[in-house]
Amino acid sequence: MLNDFFITRDVVGFLQHYLRENQIVLPAYQAKLNELALKQLMSFKQWWDLLDELDAALDIPALGLEIGRCVQVEHCGVLGYLFRTSRNLSEALQCFKRFQRLIYAGSQADIEIVKNHTLTLIWNPEFGYSSQLSDELLLTAMINITREIVTPLTLNLVKVCFTQNIKEQHLSIYESFFACPVLSKQDKLSLSFQISDLSFPIPHEDQTLHSLLGKQAEELLSHLPEDDMFIVDLRDTIIRCLHEGQADAAVVARQLNISDRTLHRRLKVKGKVYRDVLKDIRKSMALRYLSDDKLTLAEVALLLGYSEQSTFSRAFNTWYGKSPLQYKRELLC
Repeated sequence: MLNDFFITRDVVGFLQHYLRENQIVLPAYQAKLNELALKQLMSFKQWWDLLDELDAALDIPALGLEIGRCVQVEHCGVLGYLFRTSRNLSEALQCFKRFQRLIYAGSQADIEIVKNHTLTLIWNPEFGYSSQLSDELLLTAMINITREIVTPLTLNLVKVCFTQNIKEQHLSIYESFFACPVLSKQDKLSLSFQISDLSFPIPHEDQTLHSLLGKQAEELLSHLPEDDMFIVDLRDTIIRCLHEGQADAAVVARQLNISDRTLHRRLKVKGKVYRDVLKDIRKSMALRYLSDDKLTLAEVALLLGYSEQSTFSRAFNTWYGKSPLQYKRELLC
């Protein structure tokens, strides 16, 4: 079920940076990374396969940990800089909880405080479990960045729990990095901090910049596509079919290699109907196309699958209470 959700292309940069830092040359693999880096999203299955392929090629114990320890603030986009400009570690972790969807969808971390001694980030596996390589990379990257932003203070972790098995002969690698007990085959992935560490001041704290970054993160969050990879694939397919002038459900279903009936059934399960999905895509894409000075109104109409400009104009007026031409003129003001 987790594979129905997306992970952002930013994680591809983690792999690319690791290969560069360690002067590892894998031409075919690096070409695949370059191709995926051009896409906005990928499925968890694609991500797991990338990690497994690299693991098979390098045969390094705890590879996810080795990649994660190379991740720094600048590799994590706006979320990384929100960490670095926070007042203290507590604020940084709250930022992670708020904006973690900028990195991945699916199971999200919750915060649990136990007897005012321990704060734990817990990933409830309601959508299934991720791979060990993926989990260890995520937790290692988080701790590496956290240690970076609180330097010269020393982070004191309480416990780290993984859901997958860790070979006994490799457990010391994890305990050496996290500097705390590490448990495997647990019910939930988790990371526990001492409450006293949460007040650690962050030397690069900048509330003005932090506020601006928070607004940027909110904007990015609001424009993320549906968590569900089926909806992401459906959206991409509908846009492609609109450009080709045929975007009815039967045509789109064929492009997705499913039946028309299956398409409607899967949408029904998600509380959606095809005509509304199509309308919402046309509405959002119309604004994007109209903001492009190179496109005429007739070209915008064609890109949205309308054979007549007048039909597009009537639809746009219904959606936004103004004509496309009026909207374009307002953009110039």
